[in-house]
Amino acid sequence: MIAFLKRHKDFFVYTVFGACATGINMGSYALLYRVVGIPNVPATATAWLLAVSFAFFTNKLIVFASKSFTAKRLLFELASFFGCRVATGVLDVFIMWLTVDILDLSPLLWKFISNLIVGIVNFSVGKLVIFRKK
Repeated sequence: MIAFLKRHKDFFVYTVFGACATGINMGSYALLYRVVGIPNVPATATAWLLAVSFAFFTNKLIVFASKSFTAKRLLFELASFFGCRVATGVLDVFIMWLTVDILDLSPLLWKFISNLIVGIVNFSVGKLVIFRKK
């Protein structure tokens, strides 16, 4: 069991920080929208930006322990990380549109499934492309 946990440490740490990023997204959205009174779309975009920024730094420094801080490498990591998150955000919207709006399936079930798919894609791209070890 310990060998299994060590072998998949990245995934477990990613899951913890992913939950934190989700909390930042939801908490900052609620604060901006409900308390401050910022309209829905700007509040959503700001919450997304805060959560993805948090996720970038925790993925780089803690989850995948990327030690390179050269300008070229950092720019690659930032651009590919944010690009991936935009792409998987579009994937999430597409899955929800198809399953809920078109197929009339359970919204909460499909939001959960969509989050799993998006999380697996984000983890895989992060590990294999963005923060890969040389």
